[in-house]
Formats: sequence, C-alpha cells, structure tokens
Amino acid sequence: MMQPSGNAQVGKGGGHFAGPPPAINVSLAGFLLLFVASRLLYLVLIDPSYLLIYPGEELYRGTIAQELVTGLTLPFTEYRADNYSGGSLVIGAFAAGFFLLFGPTLFALKLAPLLLFTLALVFWYWTIQRAAGDRVAGYFAILFCFSPPLFTAYSVATLGGHGETILFSALTVFLLFKMLSDEGGSPAVPALLGLTAGFGLWFCYTYGLTLLAMLGFWLWHDKGRFWRPRVLWFALGFLAGFSPWIIINVETHFAGFVVQGKNVWEHFGLAYLVDGLSHPRKLALYEFFADIASDDSWNLYRRAVNLLYSLLYLGPLLTAGVLRLKTVRSAPAGASYRGREPTRPTLVEFAILYLVVFALALQFSDLRAQRYHLPAYPFLFFLTAYSLARCQDLFPLVQRQIQTVFLASVVVLGLGTHAPLFSLDRPGTALSAKGYSYALMPEAYLDTHAPPGPRDREFILEMMQRPFVSDTLSSILPKLSSDDQRELSRGIALLLADAAPLNGQAKHFARLERLVPPGFARHFYYQVGVKTMERHPHEVPKAVAAVEFLRHRTPAMHHLALVGIYRSWSQVASLDASLELLANAPSGVPLELVPHYWRALGFLAGRYWYYDTERSLIQLNAHLHVFVPRLDPSVQRSFLQGVGQRLFHYPTPESPWVPPAELERFPQAYQEGLLEGWGMALGEEDLFSIFPWKGQESPYWTAWTKGLSARSLVSIQQGKAQFEALFEGPALSALTPPLSP
Repeated sequence: MMQPSGNAQVGKGGGHFAGPPPAINVSLAGFLLLFVASRLLYLVLIDPSYLLIYPGEELYRGTIAQELVTGLTLPFTEYRADNYSGGSLVIGAFAAGFFLLFGPTLFALKLAPLLLFTLALVFWYWTIQRAAGDRVAGYFAILFCFSPPLFTAYSVATLGGHGETILFSALTVFLLFKMLSDEGGSPAVPALLGLTAGFGLWFCYTYGLTLLAMLGFWLWHDKGRFWRPRVLWFALGFLAGFSPWIIINVETHFAGFVVQGKNVWEHFGLAYLVDGLSHPRKLALYEFFADIASDDSWNLYRRAVNLLYSLLYLGPLLTAGVLRLKTVRSAPAGASYRGREPTRPTLVEFAILYLVVFALALQFSDLRAQRYHLPAYPFLFFLTAYSLARCQDLFPLVQRQIQTVFLASVVVLGLGTHAPLFSLDRPGTALSAKGYSYALMPEAYLDTHAPPGPRDREFILEMMQRPFVSDTLSSILPKLSSDDQRELSRGIALLLADAAPLNGQAKHFARLERLVPPGFARHFYYQVGVKTMERHPHEVPKAVAAVEFLRHRTPAMHHLALVGIYRSWSQVASLDASLELLANAPSGVPLELVPHYWRALGFLAGRYWYYDTERSLIQLNAHLHVFVPRLDPSVQRSFLQGVGQRLFHYPTPESPWVPPAELERFPQAYQEGLLEGWGMALGEEDLFSIFPWKGQESPYWTAWTKGLSARSLVSIQQGKAQFEALFEGPALSALTPPLSP
C-alpha cells in the first residue's frame, strides 16, 4: 500500500521520465528547527495585543498549570474547563512542565501547544515519507512551517481544543497505515491506535471526524475481513483511552453530552444545509476558504490574504485533478495506471475521505467558527503537496521551475502576511507577562458543576456555602501570593453578585454578604447593580427599585449599586427613544448620580453614532458638533466621558477598534472629556478584568496609549483615577448587616 520512499515519482504514467525531480535537501530535523524557531520568533515579535486569541480560556489553562506546580488543592479533574472534553486538563499538564522550566509566563504557557504541533509535524512527515516519498513530505513540511497567519496563531494558542487535535489525527494516520501494512498482526499497533482514538475523542469532540474517517477507511480496506482480532485490540485500547470521559461523566450525570448549552445532536440539522443552499456564502467550503488565513477586521488585508492562500492551495489541487481526469478519459479501454498492483486505498484517498467528512459535518451543523477548521489544515497541506508533485511528474521538462515558483510563493506569502502582525514597540512581552489568572477559577468551577440551563442564583449561593468549597478556599488562599489572592477574591465577589437576591430580601442578602472576601465589598455592590440591570433590561426604574432596600443598610453600598445600574444600562439598553428625549428627562435622577447618568447617555450615543452605524469617526465628530452645544455646560464633560468609554475596546484582529491617537483629531474642547472617558474604561478594566495584568503590565497597554501626547496621557490618568476613587476609602460595614431593614 505504501509507495516507495525517496524521490521516486508520485504518479505512474502521464509523461516521459526525465530523471529524478528536484530534491529538497532538508531533513526532518531541519524542518523541526525551522518550525520551532519561526514560532518562537513569532511569540517574541508579535504585537502584544495579538498574543492571546481567547484570553480567558488560555489564562485558565495557565491556572491549571500553576496549580500543578504549586500543589493541587482540588482533585485534578475538578479543574476541567468543561464537562465534554479533557483538553484543558491535558494542555494544562503540559504547560506545568514549561512553567517549572521558564516560570509562569505567557511564553512558557504557549510552549505547550507548540510542542503538540511539533509532534504532529513529526508524525505527518513520517507517514507521508513512507506513503509518497521524501519530496511530498518536504513540500508538506514547508507548507506546515510557512502556514497562514490563522494556523500560526493557533499553533501557539493554549486552548486544549480543536487546534491541538491535529496531533491525535497525525498519530492516528501514522498508526492506521502501520497497522494495515503489518501482515504479522501484532496486537500492539491496533491497541495503540485505539488508545489514541479514545484519548483523542476525550481531548476534543472534533477528533470524532478523524475517528469516523478512520473507521470508514479501515472498513473499506478490510472488505469482508473486518472482524479480525485486531478489531478487539482496537476496542480495548479505545475503552482505555476514553475511560476519563466515562468516569467524569458518570459523576456529572453525563453532562458531557451538553455542548455550548445544547445537546451534541442539536448542533446538527438539515436546516443548515438548506440555509447554505439559499445563501451560497454560508456554504461550509466557501466559509472555510473565505477565512482560511485571517479573520482580521481590516477588510482589505483579510480578503487579499485569504484569496492568495486559497489560490496557493487550490491551484495545484485543481490542476492535478483536471489533468488526472483528462488522463483517465483519454486512456484506452481497460488500461490501468496502477500497473499490476492491486487496487488498495492510499493516504491520498484517506485525506480526501477526511475532507469530505469534515465538509459534511460543518455543512450540517452550526459549528462554523474558524477554530473548528484547524483540524483540516494538515490534510489540505498534504493534498496540495501531493498535487504539486503530480504536476511536476506530468510536466517533466519544467519540474524545477514549478518547484521554484511554488516554494517562492509559499515563503514570500508566509513572510508577507505575517509582517503586519509584528511590532517592535514592546518585543518580548510574552517573556515577562503573567500566564495565569486565579480570577477565572470560581467561574470555571461553577460552569462544570452547575446543572444545565440558565444560571441558577440559588445554586451559586448553595455552592459557595458547601463545606467542600469553603474548605478549599481556606486552604488555597494561604498558598497564593498577594496578587493571586486578590484575583481569586475578586472572582468570588463578582460571582456572588450574580446570585444576589433583590427586592428587599434582606435576610437572604445577608447570607450572601458574609461570603464576600474582605476588601472586595465595593466591587460586590457595584456588580450587584450591574447584574440587576441585566435582569431588567430597558427598565431602569425597576432596576433602581430592586436595590432600594440597600438604602436602609448603608448609603455607600446603595450608591455603588446605582452607579453599577447606570453603567450597565448604557450597555444593554436599546435606543428606542431619541437621544434628545433622554437628554430632557433626567429630572428623577438624584443629584449625586447625575454625572453617571450623563456618562451612560454618552456611552449610548457612542454606540448609536459609531458602533451601530457606519463606524466613522468623521460622522461621530459631526454628531458631537450638533448635539453637545445643546447640553448644559455642567453635563457636557460627563457626556463626552461616556462617549470616550464606548470608544475604548480590546485591540484584537477580529474586532474593529479606535486607535487612541485618533481621539486627538477631535476638537480641543472635546478631547479632554473623551480621553478621561478612555481612562475611566482603563480603570474599570484594571478593577474588574479577569486578566492578571494592571496598567503598563498589560500586553494591551501600548495599543491603548500608543501615539498619545503627554497632555492626553494626563487626561487618561485623571479619568482612570476618577473611576478608581469610587472603590477607595474605608471598608464598608456591610458584611455583618442587620437581618432586616
């Protein structure tokens, strides 16, 4: 079944032999060095704001690693990020080793997925080398090293999910072909294949596509003799590899069947195919190639990069396919281009089978995000490499030219598309930035232990009062540093705010207050207001009435809850009424809350004038010129601060945001208020973010302040200090309140 290794021709027939095709004189070790070196350079030079794809998920994997390094407080499986996969635990365990070697930094955290991707390259190279020769294996390795920016980003994304499953797919293909070519029937290989399949399926359900393709291919290969002893060894290995999923889900009443709030099978349906046929741009294959290299919000860059990479991969594939079709049609009747060899399935056919299964699974499901595409990339790389070698064999006189053009295209495209992502402002940020956050632990624990369905406030309260949880917290806090203690305490306080009973339920509220960690009462009451508004969206009076009972306890806690209500109102409200009507109706707002009302109105205006419409700063400036002069001078500054808060955003590739230097283009009269609002958003980020970085420690700090003058930085610091002042002062005496107002 395996074709000869070396530089032998890939195809048999279709052109006169003109000597050995051009060789790529690079060994596997050389490709591994190139791959690892390119990723390490990427981590050092990447713009710090692009370091994390899913910051919360990646940092929580770092928290698992840190717990392994410092000593587990809970049983290891209790740290899982979800009930349907074990990838978070596996990648956390790998990251723990790098934390021991290099310290708990983002750089060490990202070496864990890099290790898995490197091993995937090893197994793919070995498999392709045996099946199609050194030449195809070399082309594959080059495509793997000079990959699209999206694949590069996920190769150092510590998620323990879809991207890392390429290791299990590579190992599966390697073991499958080794087993099928082993006529001796050794039980070790099918047992290892089963172990890989079971563990891979527990690691991430996306691996199930590889499992389906593998079983179908195996059944096709062993027609009429499938039920042989090696099937039993495979089944035993699979059961052993999948046993962690079974054990965990027996304890959780099989919560692993629920993915993203729905049963697994509810993600699939015929309606998605009908929708794709009605809207061709929603077809799975179109979406795959439309975002094959980048999902950047910069339309011109994204479209150009995705088009170039689509041409790079589809060009050889379509060319080889068309030529193959012509060769078959022009062949004499009964001719065979396989010579006298029996027709047996090959690696090419397995790759095609996998991509068919992959395309069908995506087309019949709602799983369309780019992260679900990652497992298909190695199969696409292989088919492109194989097709290129076929084209060389079919055009023997221009073999060298084909190779030169293709390799130059791969290298130039790889370097050119990654260049915009690099920055020399803060090189090496990942080497020092903290790679974990304990603020994420309470939320993660709740997600894996709460019953399916909407968040149950009673369950949160009951969970936090369990002896197991309280004992765990009392044992984990002493071992943490002061910064980690503050992170964990903040996470607990914010989680408790989700469970706060309202409308005068003072006795129940008192039970909750006693659980708030010392020093975080102000965070708790502010967040109570935020969550109250989320329970009564578009109904500010109801939200205000719901926290009225706090007035009888201490004015300070009541005031913070009201501030949280107005802050949240601007984020959840829809602009059904005109801004003019809202601007003329603040008469019922207490005097001390008037600035917060106008900030909320400014935030709402920023949403409507910028983010919900054409996203033009010129248009936003025009709206401000018309609206602001009509306001009372005493509230103009607060209104502009609210607009500045709305313009603040995380500088991620997929989300459009306003570079801070653009704020200096506004008229001088507006700049100070807008920049103070930007600073207030920074202050809120520091106090309530799940991230462990504060101020200039943050990888995003440069992006949030780049290009600003010294005067503008002063305004930002003033706004930041103004927001932080809300949470300073003597500790509130609300943690031991009376049981009735």
